[in-house]
Amino acid sequence: MTYHFFDYKYNISGFHSDLFSTPHLVYVGLVFLFSLLAARLFRNTDRQKVEKWLKIQAVITPLLEVVKISWESYYDITTGRGFNVEGLLPIYTCSLLIYMLPLAAWGKGRARDCALAFLTTVGLLFGAVGVIYCNGLNFYPFWTFGAFYSLYFHTAMFLTGVILLASGYVKPEWKNIRLSFIPVVLLAVIAIPADYIIGTDYMLLYSGSGVPLYEGLAARLAEKELRPVYTLIMLLTHLPLAALVIGICRAAERIPLFGRRGRE
Repeated sequence: MTYHFFDYKYNISGFHSDLFSTPHLVYVGLVFLFSLLAARLFRNTDRQKVEKWLKIQAVITPLLEVVKISWESYYDITTGRGFNVEGLLPIYTCSLLIYMLPLAAWGKGRARDCALAFLTTVGLLFGAVGVIYCNGLNFYPFWTFGAFYSLYFHTAMFLTGVILLASGYVKPEWKNIRLSFIPVVLLAVIAIPADYIIGTDYMLLYSGSGVPLYEGLAARLAEKELRPVYTLIMLLTHLPLAALVIGICRAAERIPLFGRRGRE
């Protein structure tokens, strides 16, 4: 098998999957070790350093998303497939990182509170899951742009949440569950019509593609003409996931490595 760094998935023949391959597992280990280091380095740091991280990520992440969409679209269009409106648009839950980072870095008021709440709950959890179960590695070898983008994106999600919490910039409060759900619902207002009108699966709210548990539930409810019930269940699932992160963070505050002084 031969391939180049920027090769597209359809051009890579003989590839199976690099998910949980040796390079991937080494990467996962390094990310979580670095997260512990970041938690220590940013512990009770001044706000300016955290805001600098947010502003850097708020520029890099959207730019990479534009590059990725342009790169994929070039191959899709030049090979006759056309623009992939059914799967390429940034309307996934993880895509909220692109929109929440600028709000967290430069926003004000309730919008900024919602952005910070999302980044330290659902964003942090989905980032960690995306690093461990990087679906992009099912389509791209580890040493390619496709894999690099997916790994970087989810690593940025995870580390941003860690830094915001470890620094004390955001306190893990129960009200953040509600605040984090607001961006999810706003994105769902776009995703759900797209899913039901053109048959996409944005935010996994239509068929739970790639997640066996979700796929099974969606299929069973669809057979009974209850797919909207599946959509509602999936949407509400974000609440207990956010609660799980808050609960873990509040428990971790009692551990010296992660504990921090409160901020005024």
